[in-house]
Amino acid sequence: MREKGAIADVLLARLAANQHGVVSLEQLRAIGISSHAIAHRVRIGRLHRIHRGVYAVGHARLSNEGRWMAAVLACGYGAALSHRSAAALWGLLPTGMKLQRGGPVRASA
Repeated sequence: MREKGAIADVLLARLAANQHGVVSLEQLRAIGISSHAIAHRVRIGRLHRIHRGVYAVGHARLSNEGRWMAAVLACGYGAALSHRSAAALWGLLPTGMKLQRGGPVRASA
């Protein structure tokens, strides 16, 4: 049983690394992590709830990319980043224009 948990942790780490440190509840379940195991990881600080059904892995300090990814995951299948958030991701904001930390993120499904 311990080996199954270790394999799930490796899969979780790989997934989070590819998604700027965030994962969805659906993704956690798809790699074999049960609701009980998710709740345990939240209690001990391995997962941090960012949005309903979206967690940061390891810590809750996300980069802009992590915040954007979390917003898109929260919106579900077919969602996309939009407006100023998308412009910032693509480097299209005027030079010197700063994004406010903790400001709104636009994503739409």
